[in-house]
Amino acid sequence: MKEKLHKELADIFKSQLASLTLEMFAGVLLAISLDKILLIPSILILLPGFMEMRGNISGTMSARISSGLILGEVKPKWRKNKILKGNVLASFILVVVDSLILGVVAWAITLFIFGVSSMTVIWIALAAGILSNALQVPIVTYMTFWFFKKGHDPNDVMGPYITAIGDLLSTFSLFLLVIVV
Repeated sequence: MKEKLHKELADIFKSQLASLTLEMFAGVLLAISLDKILLIPSILILLPGFMEMRGNISGTMSARISSGLILGEVKPKWRKNKILKGNVLASFILVVVDSLILGVVAWAITLFIFGVSSMTVIWIALAAGILSNALQVPIVTYMTFWFFKKGHDPNDVMGPYITAIGDLLSTFSLFLLVIVV
């Protein structure tokens, strides 16, 4: 019992340490891209909700897959996995809906506060959400399977990894789309 507790604490500590490191990279990327992001002021309104969305959607997906793995309802493989396919589809539907809502809210706040109407933020939010989700879903799925196969409880360690990777990918996606636009 005591050994299991020490193993779980070590796993959690390592995941938190990795998360802090990745979050610092996300912060550096955000600082580097800030001059480009400021060209579209509504992106700053969009940013907090957008970054939070990544962790929430992928975190829920990882938790559901982890629970299925632990209960034996899900096998750690990509093919012929209905639960995985359903979770991936659900994550993309959520990203599209949430990104559109976040984009419209950012547009509306910018319109009412600053009197500037730029629908670009809605399309940036949508495209960046889809791009970051397309990058994060395979990473989260692979990591969940990998931790499970290595004997770790994904429910203990995936949260910090997902948050950090989501922030990094969200920042990267927004920066890339702002440059493209």
